Formats: sequence, structure tokens, C-alpha cells
Amino acid sequence: MSLRWVTVEKASEETGLPCSFFHERTGLSGEWPERTVWKWFEGRKMIDLQELYNFIDKRPSIQSKRGRRKTPQCHGLQSNLLSA
Repeated sequence: MSLRWVTVEKASEETGLPCSFFHERTGLSGEWPERTVWKWFEGRKMIDLQELYNFIDKRPSIQSKRGRRKTPQCHGLQSNLLSA
């Protein structure tokens, strides 16, 4: 069974993201919409994991070049494969 409303600590466990990540986005910066992705419930900040995943899926991803290198083209190998 998938959890929906969870505490920040449980959201951190489920997603692998640090608690500080959730507090930054739900705090004064207001990056994540209150009452949609998160809300206060009985003095605790609760995260809606389903809406969080939807929110993440809809946001565009910035292409990263970290850890990627261009592979050199080996024309001799390609021509050998094509002729085989």
C-alpha cells in the first residue's frame, strides 16, 4: 500500500532526500504549493507523496553534464561493423 500524507521525516526516508530539502521548499521560499504538496496538520508539516511525485514529474528537468563525457567516434570500428 502506497502512503500518501507523511511527515517530513518519513518523506525523507521514502525519497532518499534530506529533511532540509523538504523544509527549504515548504518554508518561506514557497517553492512547493501549500495545501497541494504539503500542509500543516496538528502542528506537524505533512507531505503528500503522490502530489510530490506528480509535481516532480511535471517540472522540466535541467540537463546535466556532470559525470558525462563525450565518447570518441571510432570510424574504423563502425566501418568494420557495417561491412560484416
